Amino acid sequence: MLAVRPGEEMLDTNGARIQAHGGSILYLDGIFYWYGENKERTVPGSGIWHWGVRCYASTDLYTWEDQGLIISPELGDTSSPLHPAQLLDRPHIVRQPDSGRFVCWLRVSSRAGRPQALLVLVADSILGPYTKVRLGLRPFGMDAGDFDLVVDPEDGKGYCYFERVHRELICADLTHDLTDVTGYLLNPLSAATTALRAGSACALRTW
Repeated sequence: MLAVRPGEEMLDTNGARIQAHGGSILYLDGIFYWYGENKERTVPGSGIWHWGVRCYASTDLYTWEDQGLIISPELGDTSSPLHPAQLLDRPHIVRQPDSGRFVCWLRVSSRAGRPQALLVLVADSILGPYTKVRLGLRPFGMDAGDFDLVVDPEDGKGYCYFERVHRELICADLTHDLTDVTGYLLNPLSAATTALRAGSACALRTW
């Protein structure tokens, strides 16, 4: 019987520790793709926050095969959000229903008083290569903390739920290509909000 035991390291099919921190799982054509921050070179005193975004594939949610880096670090430019010293995290990938392109949003946390912002990249395959299309995105001029992306499976409309840091949760309309906000947002929600879907019904639970 297959089992995942709390507290134990999860290993890929090569026996290496899985590096998918702060990530998500996307299900496509019978395959689960688990992606997240690659922290294999992050050790105390290294100055390395991330080493790109790594992805794993599985058909049973237990056996994970390493697909390698789908977004690589950029070493030559210390100002790039993809430089290993930048506080890059929380990758979220969605698929644009019409074009089939994959859109990845990542958070770049504040450092030395700079505002938090989002980085947006696109690719023709979930495994990349990804191209940067939007840097320093601050929806409605707000700092974007923890966030999530949602694409309605019925009409293909995209939304970004993001935390206005330690204040409230904002729901923003996304453009048709899912790479930006439209300028329309729902009324601020409680910071403790969960989006739920059951069949064709959607609900938000707050507490």
